[in-house]
Amino acid sequence: MDKQEKDVLFLMALAVSGAVLASGLAAFQQWIIVLPLTIAVFLIMILTLFQYKHKFAHLAESIENWAMIIVLIGIIISFIYLYRPV
Repeated sequence: MDKQEKDVLFLMALAVSGAVLASGLAAFQQWIIVLPLTIAVFLIMILTLFQYKHKFAHLAESIENWAMIIVLIGIIISFIYLYRPV
């Protein structure tokens, strides 16, 4: 793994850590809505740090592909829910 990839992984872990902190603060205010998001982001942070330490690039690409598919399905479902006939 070259230096540039390590830098990117470190910045990803740093961004996810910030997301954990922000969602943790929001969970303190509205825990029923935000708690699942906080747990998911915390798991992503652990996986990202694990990848940074143990060089699991293939695992990261697989997780990235599945995350994109899940986000795409979520966007499609949200548009269907938003524009459904009443």
